[in-house]
Amino acid sequence: MDGVLLSVLLRCKLSLLARGDVFKKPTANKALRSMRLLPIYRMEDGAGNEQAAKNQQTFNECYEIFRKNGMVLIFPEGYCVSERRLRPMKKGAAKMAFEAIEKYPEMDLQVIPVGMNYSNSGHFREEVCINFGHPIAVQSYMELLKEGKQNKAITDFNTKLFEDLEREMVIIKDPSNDQVGNQYLLMARNQYKPAFFGFFKKTKKRFLAEKRAANDLNHLSETNPESFETFRNNISNYFETLKNLKIKDKYFAIPVFEKILYLIFTIVFAVPALVGLLLNFIPVRMAKNIAGAKVKKIEFYDSVYMGSAAIIGIIYSLLLIIICIGFMGWVGVFMGIGIRLLGYLFLFWQEAAFNTKYWYIVLLTRKGRSMRNSLHSQRKFILDYFG
Repeated sequence: MDGVLLSVLLRCKLSLLARGDVFKKPTANKALRSMRLLPIYRMEDGAGNEQAAKNQQTFNECYEIFRKNGMVLIFPEGYCVSERRLRPMKKGAAKMAFEAIEKYPEMDLQVIPVGMNYSNSGHFREEVCINFGHPIAVQSYMELLKEGKQNKAITDFNTKLFEDLEREMVIIKDPSNDQVGNQYLLMARNQYKPAFFGFFKKTKKRFLAEKRAANDLNHLSETNPESFETFRNNISNYFETLKNLKIKDKYFAIPVFEKILYLIFTIVFAVPALVGLLLNFIPVRMAKNIAGAKVKKIEFYDSVYMGSAAIIGIIYSLLLIIICIGFMGWVGVFMGIGIRLLGYLFLFWQEAAFNTKYWYIVLLTRKGRSMRNSLHSQRKFILDYFG
């Protein structure tokens, strides 16, 4: 998803390095290259003796893109793993950068660190914070290269790149703290929730809130394990209570006037939204089935799901329009488009309906009323724990 998101955000022809083994078949190779994907071959993917030669061909293509002021997305860690940690930098990105300026000494090549922070990868309609660091001028390492100190140049470059990437990322250092980290980050995120119809936001408030929360967790875990366990138990009990009540933490971050708007939206748009669900269920279900059957690693689920949904959705939309035209003439074009829009409406209605349901549970059920004040107190204690 990284390449897709950055291409949309930057509105540019961004090229992307991808696993070479998926380019094996001629049809796949042609299709992937048409989307500006370039192959990188690794020994662990079965590249064999031709690995170096094939990769050099890709590198040369990248250098030509750089020469024309184009951009290539590179993953300097060398692996695609869904975790809130930054792995050590491989040498590939540095070598490519240095080889490019050695080939074209006049080129002012810049490497831009990009932090991709997914709120909940593998789940539909979740969020991502994308942060851009300061460009790293590759020419600044030219003196070391001229002196024959390539290893030092690579080490210095990777150290700088690692530090700059880490600055733009939300990181939970200890893997054993992932669960408590995700729970606490969710609470921090809910404090700066986007607008109901919000899409792109150019503020860093959400990211900074999560970054601060992660730093607090990491520091407490390293310096005061006993206090950290107390915090872990508190947040675990809080989320266990939410689970038993079948509500979400987001409910407590929503002001009353928004809850009223959610209630009105839920009532007014209930019928059209449910019609939209029924008439758009098939393509969504098909896309989920394809992603579920084909994808073994969570890191690739989002892109396969989105790609499948896009292709199936286009075909389904055309069939709808053709069927509607058969019954209603050219007015059927608008009917077919309207049916698809009702499916989109359902997404917003579902969110409003769930928040209304949480409000009902907390205010009108015996269990909810008995736990309401306790949950408020627990949540305040957790959010104020670090001051």
